[in-house]
Amino acid sequence: MTGKVPLSRPFDIRALRAVHHERIVASAAEREALAEAYGLVSVDALSADLAVNRWRGHGVAVTGRVKAEIVQNCVVTLVPVGQSIDEEISVRFLPDDGKEDPGKEVEVYLDGEDPPETLDGNTIDLGDLAVEHFAVGIDPYPRAPGADLSVVLPSEPADAEPESPFAALAALAGRKSEGE
Repeated sequence: MTGKVPLSRPFDIRALRAVHHERIVASAAEREALAEAYGLVSVDALSADLAVNRWRGHGVAVTGRVKAEIVQNCVVTLVPVGQSIDEEISVRFLPDDGKEDPGKEVEVYLDGEDPPETLDGNTIDLGDLAVEHFAVGIDPYPRAPGADLSVVLPSEPADAEPESPFAALAALAGRKSEGE
């Protein structure tokens, strides 16, 4: 997503001395902007409970959860479908010390933690972080209960043999030779 962040909550990490707890509750206007940005019928609720801690002396760790109630259209019937989102947030940030080689390979282990994000400046947008995790929780193919693709897709008899990809060309060539 590019452009203006629908839910912005900047946090200046220079003020971080102990654990900072942040509760984010999206306003009606922010929820409407999120629904529009992500092609949803509505975002009925969105909240995040976050803890911001110092990490490794000069880094920052943000942990918590984002929860939301959304409505989107069923991919089969276009009937509105409700969905609850509950995503864990666990992100670490380290400042860009200028020592990193941009061409250096980064090893990522599927079972391990994600590598730390680069901290650009002294501010982390906690709202943007919540929105990123909210977006991950959106079902890309929501279905209404009982929605069945066979109702909208033509079915072939079970004993029908698949048509050759060249059958259409052969039929077209046959029509051309008949017309000559």
